[in-house]
Amino acid sequence: MSKPHAQTIWPPYEAFYVRSMLFNAESAARSVMQVNAVMHAVMENSPKDPVSALPVEYLLTELQNIIVQAGALSRYFWPVRSAHEWRGAQLRKAFSISEDNPLRSRDLRNAIEHFDEQLDRYLENGVVGQVLPEFVGLSREPEGIPVHLFRAYYVDTGVFELLGKRYEVQPLATEVTRIHEHLKKVDGEGGRLQQRDVKKKKGSDR
Repeated sequence: MSKPHAQTIWPPYEAFYVRSMLFNAESAARSVMQVNAVMHAVMENSPKDPVSALPVEYLLTELQNIIVQAGALSRYFWPVRSAHEWRGAQLRKAFSISEDNPLRSRDLRNAIEHFDEQLDRYLENGVVGQVLPEFVGLSREPEGIPVHLFRAYYVDTGVFELLGKRYEVQPLATEVTRIHEHLKKVDGEGGRLQQRDVKKKKGSDR
């Protein structure tokens, strides 16, 4: 058996990357489905006032999982250390991922992973006004008494807010769903990142 070439994923090892990424993608895709299912159920069962019927803690937990798993996938495509950039470049090519892909933004992932440090800085100057640890509902502009939202999701804009900073979640959800579908496909076809083109023989329909 030949040894793997440097600076490229050895073909027999591609399946390891596929299965590893599939773990994160499946978890994120499952959360996307749960969020969509809850939204649909609430609209059907409480059409007059769907916002007040939303399960706040449950939705925020699922949304946060989407973000965390998207952050984990991001590291496969854009490694933290430059020594692994060759792997990121190969995976980006295999999954048709450009440099403006929403997964490349690590702002939200970093805010989640380093929440303790963000919280320290947020509270340094004191918190004055109304405090809402968790909120799910329609977006609103600040007026009158300051409102501090530690963790929030605005259903009308698809924006997640953490300690006063807002981030678009919908593009992440769309992209992790796409990657999940692609991973399932290649996993079912032998775990190869890119399938070789098989040309038809002349005069054959096979």
